[in-house]
Amino acid sequence: MVMGFNTNIMHDGVVYHIQTESRKDAGIDTTVYTRGVVIHRFKSSYQDLLDSPDFSDEKLKRRLEEQHRHIIARIRGGEIKPAPQQAGPA
Repeated sequence: MVMGFNTNIMHDGVVYHIQTESRKDAGIDTTVYTRGVVIHRFKSSYQDLLDSPDFSDEKLKRRLEEQHRHIIARIRGGEIKPAPQQAGPA
C-alpha cells in the first residue's frame, strides 16, 4: 500500500503545506495549503500504471513523488501562491 507525501516549505515568507496521495479511483491528488486554506489542487491519473502488466507499488510511489516534487518546484518558481489576503505570516 502506497502512502502519500506531506511537506512543509517556506517560500517568500509564506509556509506552504503540500499533500500528495493516491485515490482508489486511480487518481493522484496534490493539495497545497497556506494557513489551513486550500490554495491549489492538482489531479492526475495512474490508470496507465494499473493497466500495465509490470505495475508495482514502487512505480506508483515514484509517480506520487514526481507529482509532489513538481508542485513544490512550481511554488518555488512563483507559479503557485496564495491570494494577497492569505499571504500573511503563518
